Amino acid sequence: MPEDDGHALTDEEEIWSALRTGIGGLAVLDLITMIIVSEAMEDSTWQGMSVSVWAIIIGVPIFALLSALTLFGDRIILRNHRSR
Repeated sequence: MPEDDGHALTDEEEIWSALRTGIGGLAVLDLITMIIVSEAMEDSTWQGMSVSVWAIIIGVPIFALLSALTLFGDRIILRNHRSR
């Protein structure tokens, strides 16, 4: 059966697919870690604030950065795909 060359991924697209999967996994791990730390450390304080608050202060920007990285990477890949 002949291969359909119209749907073959370039090396760049395959690499981005693997990186995107890893970035998505890190984002999910970040969310789960934020939830667990927030729930487990409600009564603990550090630098005058609850550790739960620190988990959110640190975790939300990391999640936003990972999401932005995914969006920008998708735009770059899509732009390169359209230019071909």
